Amino acid sequence: MKKTVIAVLLCMVAAIAGANGPGAGHGGPGEMGGDHGPGGELIVGTDGTVYIFSETVSGTTISSQVEAISSTGAVLWKATPSTRGHFVLSGTNLISVATTQATTTTAASSTLTALSASSGTQAWTLTIDGIVTDLHPYSGGTYAIVVTPATTTGGTATRQLVAISNAGVVLWKTTL
Repeated sequence: MKKTVIAVLLCMVAAIAGANGPGAGHGGPGEMGGDHGPGGELIVGTDGTVYIFSETVSGTTISSQVEAISSTGAVLWKATPSTRGHFVLSGTNLISVATTQATTTTAASSTLTALSASSGTQAWTLTIDGIVTDLHPYSGGTYAIVVTPATTTGGTATRQLVAISNAGVVLWKTTL
């Protein structure tokens, strides 16, 4: 009976998260960031582990939290990641992206931060020149779509597909 109740509750949380999750209330699929507020974002791993992300606001400070809950309903861990925004489950990591916009003296860049899905600790970080607009997990790691804005007025932006290993190492890049 207890397992049935937990399963029903997880389904309800998933339905609510689907209504409030990625793409709801912000820029949509191409936007990596977004406010996940009290409703949070929910990711379910292949083993049934549920990762729930939320943000709290206190004055001008925004804090993020992620909680891992097993398929039996036990809280496995809680963590306060150093980055905010949308996460993607890729292999054994939860990956998020923080973007630094270009200025008159610096180019745009993106920093990927991976949290270990088993412990919530930071597994690795990787900084990439350009703006990561999308992440897609695959068996060997994560593919990232990276847009590098034009450096001159009237110039052309470039797009690349970047393959990143599960250890946070760039495997290869190709221009799209």
